[in-house]
Formats: sequence, structure tokens, C-alpha cells
Amino acid sequence: MKENTDNLLARYFGGNSSEQDMQALELWISESAENQLYFDELTELYAKLGTSDANIPKPNTERAKKSFMAYMALQTNNKTQAVETKHKPLFKSWLFRAAGIALILAFSFSAWMIFSEHDVVLVAKATTKESTLSDQTEIKLSKNSKIIYSSRYGKKARKIRLEGQAFFAVGHKGKGILQINADETFIEDIGTKFTVSAYPDSDKVKVNVSEGKVHFYTTTNEGIILSATETGVYDKQSKKFSFIKSEVYSVTKDIKHIEFNGKNLHDAMDIIAKEYDIKIRFEEASIGNRKITVNFDGENVDMVLNVIAETLDLDVKKDIGGYLLQNNNKLPN
Repeated sequence: MKENTDNLLARYFGGNSSEQDMQALELWISESAENQLYFDELTELYAKLGTSDANIPKPNTERAKKSFMAYMALQTNNKTQAVETKHKPLFKSWLFRAAGIALILAFSFSAWMIFSEHDVVLVAKATTKESTLSDQTEIKLSKNSKIIYSSRYGKKARKIRLEGQAFFAVGHKGKGILQINADETFIEDIGTKFTVSAYPDSDKVKVNVSEGKVHFYTTTNEGIILSATETGVYDKQSKKFSFIKSEVYSVTKDIKHIEFNGKNLHDAMDIIAKEYDIKIRFEEASIGNRKITVNFDGENVDMVLNVIAETLDLDVKKDIGGYLLQNNNKLPN
């Protein structure tokens, strides 16, 4: 009988069932709950394997189920308690079967998490976030930013998608060249440290290189090569790349090259304060609205501030924790 049923099922899933086969299949399904379950499991398996033919006629499983339930109700009314006891192991077998399926599903999910490739997402919302990837690349993610990379990052390739802004200090333990995908642009590492800014609501993607070099490009534009202290910008509207000359870069630890061209004094002092790690304040806020055009090449911070003060008819003096800029007419005689 089992051989006949197997042949019947084989013809059905092979798409070769006759009308007589379909009637026999419905009858077999209606004979027991195990038959129904076995048929459902085979149908699901064939669907997952992609071998189930959409043109195969479907047996009326709902009618088969109703026939089986009517049969079970009749047997329950006619049988004694002893017979009912006889059916209890069948109920228990269903419990064990369900428990087994649950365990298989749990194991399958765990195996999927361990062995399959999937996306890993790192998000920084209200505060910055730092992370070190498997290739020892250090990432400092700015607020309202996120990166996405493969769970198999560094195994065959090192690709990261960025939304927002992040600093990368590139490690070299993984396989392949580090590639950052920021909007429609790509940044490939040539051994370096760099910052990428690519917010979805901005018309520009900006890359600033601290050390080494990067290749900054798109799939349709070969782009530009950026070296240390250089900044590159990609305009999403014009689809063009350009260089931005840095206003400040280090000559030595304590000496900087500075170049301001019509810079607002408030912004210029913010840059100098950050670069030299000092505090600069104005006695009057209006002083910060003045414009400054000046170049320095190797002067220390005292010389820089004194030249700026003299150029704008200001006076600079040492202040608690930094410097104070004030108008000359406020000075005591």
C-alpha cells in the first residue's frame, strides 16, 4: 500500500496525475491526520525547492479535512473510554512532533545567523559612536549617521555603505581594499585616515584626508585622487568633483599653515582655537563680524593673533585659559 501511495504522490508532484489519481489522493489524505500532515510537509518542501509546478491540479484538501473530522467525531461518539485512551498516544505524538519542529526552527535560525551572510547596521543617533571592525578599521560615527556592512566583512571584501558622516582610520587585516559607498560615490582607501560626509539631504559628498591617499569616484566618473590635507567635494547636481584647499594644515605639532580669504573673523577664530587647542573670545560680539584675508606660513599662534589684531585695529591679550580680542579704543592709557 505504501508503494502505491508513494507512486501516487510521485505522479502528483511530477505533474502527471490523472483524475482517478486525484480522487485517490483526496481519499488517502482524508484517512488520517498523519497523512494530511505528511502531504502538507511535502507540498511545502517542493515549494521551497522551486520544483512545484504551478500547473499541477490541486487536490481538494479542505474537503478531505472535513471528511476526516466527521469520521473522527463519529468514532468519538461510538467508542468507549478505553478506546479514547488508545488514541491518547496519537495526541502526545502531535505534541512531540510540534516540539521537534520548534527545535528545528530554532536551530535553523541560529545556524542562519552564524553561517549566512546578512547586513550589520551601526547607528549613531543623539551621540557619536565608535567601533572597530574585524580588519582593525576604526570608525567614529557622527550623530544622525549610520554604516551598513556585511556579516562576512573582511572575508572576501571590505565594503561599507555610509549615510551621514564618519571618520575612518583604516586597518589592513582583512582581504580586499576598503571601499566606502556614500550616496552615488565611492571612496577607496590607499592606506590612510579620512572623513566622509554624505548626508541624504545634502547636495554634496565631502571627503577630507588626514593621512595617505584615497580614490574618490563614481561608476560614471573616474573622479580624483586625494592626498593628506586635501579635501574633495562631489556635487550631486552637476555630477562633478572638485578640490577644496584646506585653510589650515600642520607644519609641525605647534606651527600651522593658515590661509583665510575674506573669512568671517568669528569663524576664523573658531578654526584657530580648534587647531591650536586654545580659547579665544571677543570683548564685543560685533568684532566677530569683521572679515579677514591673510596668509601665515609657519608662524606660531601668538604671531598669528597679533597680526590679525593689528590688521583689524584690534588688541589681543592673554586671557584666562586663552586670548581676548578687543577694540583698541577700549584699552586703558
